[in-house]
Amino acid sequence: MNSLFVRVDDKQYGPFSRHELRGLAKKGKFTPGDWVWHDEDNAWVHAEQLNELKSLFSDESVFDAPKSTVMAIGGGKGGVGKTVMTASIGVALASLGNKVVMVDADLGGANLHTVMGILEPEYTFFDFYTLQRESLNDIILETNVQNLGLISGACGTLGLANPKYSQKLRFIKQLRSVDADFLLLDLGAGSSYNIIDFFLAADEGIIVTNPDPMAIQEAFNFIKVCLLRKLKRAFHGNKAVTALLDHEEITRPGRMQVTLADVLEKVNEIDERTGDFFQQVLESYRPKLLLNMVAGPKDVKEGVAIQAAAAEILNIDVNFIGFVSQDQSVREAVRSLKPFLLQDPKSQASQDLSKLINVKMLGKSMFKSLWEKRKLHKRLQEEKNKYPELNLSDKAPTCSVRCFYWGDCEYQNGGHPCTVRHLEPIFKG
Repeated sequence: MNSLFVRVDDKQYGPFSRHELRGLAKKGKFTPGDWVWHDEDNAWVHAEQLNELKSLFSDESVFDAPKSTVMAIGGGKGGVGKTVMTASIGVALASLGNKVVMVDADLGGANLHTVMGILEPEYTFFDFYTLQRESLNDIILETNVQNLGLISGACGTLGLANPKYSQKLRFIKQLRSVDADFLLLDLGAGSSYNIIDFFLAADEGIIVTNPDPMAIQEAFNFIKVCLLRKLKRAFHGNKAVTALLDHEEITRPGRMQVTLADVLEKVNEIDERTGDFFQQVLESYRPKLLLNMVAGPKDVKEGVAIQAAAAEILNIDVNFIGFVSQDQSVREAVRSLKPFLLQDPKSQASQDLSKLINVKMLGKSMFKSLWEKRKLHKRLQEEKNKYPELNLSDKAPTCSVRCFYWGDCEYQNGGHPCTVRHLEPIFKG
């Protein structure tokens, strides 16, 4: 029961997570006598009748934690490093002793497997999509890093970029059944419903961007679109609220002419109880922001700028968790088809990410973080030493007069690996 629909005063709201409902219960806005939709009984029942929800109304601060933590790594713009970051976050979490599965949820352009040096995945999401494999656990691939698995997207396959809604629901539901401590969803660029729904279905959403103006704008737009989608889903049965959310001044591209604080005020005028639910959605939506390719202190301010704009315009708290420096070793790692944490664990980018994961993602204290960082650095060195080198150039065709393109090629270098066709192992894979 990760998402629930509720009915209050004959009005339906949701879906809400248990954490969101607990926030309402603490304020006295959601009571044991309120109705919750129970899928197993296919009926509305009082919240107090469900054992899973009893702790919502107790003084306990913690109730049953989910089996695994699902983290979605997304953002509006392509080329900002989402896939590269996902791979290295996965390596770091696995190296700290967690069981991690990375999921390539970029259904139209999967390439996470390539970053991990897997040229031809044995199984992909295609096998799950076509029911050749019953569960996502059946298509988890082993990687060259201990404790780290991968569910590969179906790269180069028509039709998978836009799965039917029923297929998408099946995918999201089965994510919870995957045997792992952490699941990392590598999302594609843009703000299609597929990407947004995957992002919102996760326990934590991490938005990756770089300091370029276009990337910053796209990151903010992604935050905005996800929030509006979450609000519209929660209040789809309330015509008055959906009319406010569909207003041109909110939905049109560019700077919003009306803030979400203004909308909240109007919702409160319609119905105070509905306003409580609206406020809870705003408070519960706390995406994390990671700034990549930072060249200096001036660039860091762009992350703070997004945080300030989100508070002012969207009335939400964006958690700016930090930055990763621009680093040549990252590009070298991409060309070598390996996570940058394993290319050079001592690089500035690797150190930035290691600190960010320990303190901002896992919530370690500064003292404990130093200890964990040493432990992580040692494990990364061990993983680096045993991680296989692909050396694609060694597998490339040899440049010679026998090549079909010899007469027209500007890069003739007879007897050496071809510098043009060095990626053939990837294309043929």
